[in-house]
Amino acid sequence: KRIFNESVWMEKNGHTIIIAAPRDTPLYSKAREHGFKVYPIAFKRLTIKKDYKQLKRIFYNEKPWVINTHGNKDSKLALFAAKKAGVPLRILSRHISAHVNNSWYNRILYKKLCHYIFTTAGYTTRHLKNVFKLNEMQIFSMPSGIIVPGHFIKKDEARKLIAGELGCDTDTRFIGFVGRVSKDKGVSFILEAFKKVQSRLPNYQIIIVGDGTDKYLSFLQQLALKLGLSNVVHFIGFKENVWSYYRAIDCKILPSVNKRGIPFEGVPQSLLEAMASKTPVIASKSGGIMDIIDHEKTGLMFNPEDAGGLAERLLQTIEQPDSTKKRVDAACEVVNQHHTIDAMGRDIIRIYRLHQVKLERSTYSVSH
Repeated sequence: KRIFNESVWMEKNGHTIIIAAPRDTPLYSKAREHGFKVYPIAFKRLTIKKDYKQLKRIFYNEKPWVINTHGNKDSKLALFAAKKAGVPLRILSRHISAHVNNSWYNRILYKKLCHYIFTTAGYTTRHLKNVFKLNEMQIFSMPSGIIVPGHFIKKDEARKLIAGELGCDTDTRFIGFVGRVSKDKGVSFILEAFKKVQSRLPNYQIIIVGDGTDKYLSFLQQLALKLGLSNVVHFIGFKENVWSYYRAIDCKILPSVNKRGIPFEGVPQSLLEAMASKTPVIASKSGGIMDIIDHEKTGLMFNPEDAGGLAERLLQTIEQPDSTKKRVDAACEVVNQHHTIDAMGRDIIRIYRLHQVKLERSTYSVSH
């Protein structure tokens, strides 16, 4: 989603975009449908040699000025090929906060093959700076910019629409989760926390919007049954347009867990979208989440895997509407100032221009 949105913004601002991605991915399909030039690259272990040769051929033929890689598999191949083909500007983007080992291979990847590293979170930037001894001009935090709709549906109207969609009473209220439904997102803790306070929130139900594996969705359904929540938990599945769901819920929750004590979250777009929608947010203290939620100023936070702490924050959000509204207004202002697609795009363009100046100075020095 971020890659596609960034690409569309760059195109609108005069850049030509080429996408190289696996054929069976949403990015490939959306890019092709949009009209971008696309190349199918598998990025699989069994196709490494073929992919490398194809990427190198693409770079020699297309002569891009900048390449931006977005994951472990594509970075390893594409940055090697881009350096071999002489691409002037090579950027490695890292979207998650999972730690990176200081191996000889990673040192080559992060210090030799790319000119700059973009992260989505200050937590990730600080970690990589420390591991690879990077300076301020080698790595930059670029939180994912979101595209904010020009108009939002009224919250009561959105809530009644969702209630009708789910066959609920019109006075039903909702809390919810929007995003990738997975164990590392801690979705199960929403159910456990809600069970603890359900008696104080008799008109509330839970909506979970997003895709997940059959195994994990089955686990959540069984958990809802075990907790006696089956009739108040709704698994809505993937939705292309999620804005009406943000507006319908009285609280967006993101209870991400750490993996073996190490955060993995960058700055989640779902939180930024909820904040832009003027929906209260509650999230765990994990990775880049702490970059955008200032506790009790723009949202509420709790310790990862603490269902009791989440339950307390949930009651605080719903039972103290005045202070909640102040946080909502402050959060929306933060997003509008720093986390829109325009803000992100302008920051990236600054780095492009910085590198262009460096190249021109280098060429001038050599010629003289």
